[in-house]
Amino acid sequence: MNIKKGEMKVCTRCGVEHPVESYHYANKAKGKRKTVCKDCSYLYAKEHIEKDPLAWHSYQKRYYSENPEKYPGNHKNKKIPPVAGVYVIECLLTDDKYVGCSRDLRHRKYQHSRNVGVSKNKPLAKLIKEYGWEAFDFRVIEECDREIMFERETHYIQIYQPNLNKNKV
Repeated sequence: MNIKKGEMKVCTRCGVEHPVESYHYANKAKGKRKTVCKDCSYLYAKEHIEKDPLAWHSYQKRYYSENPEKYPGNHKNKKIPPVAGVYVIECLLTDDKYVGCSRDLRHRKYQHSRNVGVSKNKPLAKLIKEYGWEAFDFRVIEECDREIMFERETHYIQIYQPNLNKNKV
């Protein structure tokens, strides 16, 4: 393999000489490459995410909402169906959990995220106000009929042992 002089480049982060193909494009139209190799770039991104996972999580949510053409479907509203079911809210910074049920999961997520109306669960509302909604993960555990949703909520409270529920069994 005969390597020409212009096909090698020194990484500014690790100081090792690599082929030009191991660098991301800075401007593909002009043919310019970045000064940091792909390996160092991936390591830097990984360290950055581990250093502040909450900021990364917030960035990802904003990126998905700002680029709907890349991700078909409205991720904010249509990700959660407007059906009855049981959900869990987990704080990403602390290990606090809350298990609840609702006739309309999409609307309930909106209520929690905006702290709308009079909150029946004061500890959860205080945490959301303190850390912001970006610090919480809302997951639907089970979609079920309205007649059995309270039974299922009690079942999942026993499994998850959440510390923010008042009606622990």
